[in-house]
Amino acid sequence: MTGQAPSRNPDGIRPPITLRPACPKALDRVVMRALQADPMKRYLTAAEMAADLYSDLGDMAVPTTLAPERGAGAEDRLAWEKRLRRALGDDYELLKELGSGGFGRVYLVRDLALEREVALKVLHPYLTADPAVVERFRREARVAAQLNHPHIVNTYEIGQRAGLLWYTMEYVRGRSLGSLVRSDGPQPLDRLLRVLRESLDGLQHAHGRGLVHRDIKPENLLLDDATGAVLIADFGLVLALTGTDSSGPVSQSGTPDFAAPEQLMSEHVDGRTDLYSLTLAAYYALTGELPFGAGTVESVLARQTAGRLPDLAAARPDVPDAVLRVLSKGAAQLPGERWASAEEYARALDDAAGPARGPISRLLGKLFDVS
Repeated sequence: MTGQAPSRNPDGIRPPITLRPACPKALDRVVMRALQADPMKRYLTAAEMAADLYSDLGDMAVPTTLAPERGAGAEDRLAWEKRLRRALGDDYELLKELGSGGFGRVYLVRDLALEREVALKVLHPYLTADPAVVERFRREARVAAQLNHPHIVNTYEIGQRAGLLWYTMEYVRGRSLGSLVRSDGPQPLDRLLRVLRESLDGLQHAHGRGLVHRDIKPENLLLDDATGAVLIADFGLVLALTGTDSSGPVSQSGTPDFAAPEQLMSEHVDGRTDLYSLTLAAYYALTGELPFGAGTVESVLARQTAGRLPDLAAARPDVPDAVLRVLSKGAAQLPGERWASAEEYARALDDAAGPARGPISRLLGKLFDVS
């Protein structure tokens, strides 16, 4: 850019723009950061340097193939945090890590422009090395962001910088159903019925707009500490990272412990797949045990096809027989034998639970805060 060799003393290197005024400011800034004397002040990876350059030069896609090779530091919490802080820049303040999983990590951050706390899920770079996956993720996140329902976690914004891809969503102050079961054991029937009803309400809204969750599980059912309300998290993420084929939406990546048989066999999935997974989550909440035990996809599928669900009546004699029959149909092995829709499932549940737990009770609960 300048026709001059840089000084051997990093502190004496002159910015290219002072020697060649036509040099783009973005390029000048990136070069000077890459030549910092302190290695910790330079870019961590080629992907980060490329993303920083492209973000200033214009609307160009970051070559995600520049993701760093998997190494010892790839899963290191502090390395993740340092890289993410650089990527977020002045847009978000990183407050703390909320959790991690196969898709990446979740952090509590403060949106500095809107002055609010949000949850930020950053995807693992190795999941987004394929540009097609990145495009699917953006498309699915845009669809999920259109969902506006009191029992679905709101998706706010998609971001990409420094070789990282993330999205922000509503921060629910509370715990997941899975966390509650692990700490407190089997859940009271009244709480479980509320979880089911509100989850079905959210699923009805999503299914009516053509969006299937594909990974309903206790960890994705969040209970708000203040109101006790249930919010479903992570709509659209599974499909975004696995894709589709000509037969329709298919996913084999849903959590095996709660996935439907057709999902584990990579067959066509629809709203009834979510209803099956929600029912298994209900069994787990009532018993504290995985309905078909833990293990690989193959072992879970074998136990599903070998027999019926565990004997819930013996484990929870307080559950009415009518409710047991509703749950049994919700977890039928064949999609055609399950409830046809979330709305039908919810009506059957109200009828089975009796008028004391039906729609009138829910209305009174909203008016007088009766649970």
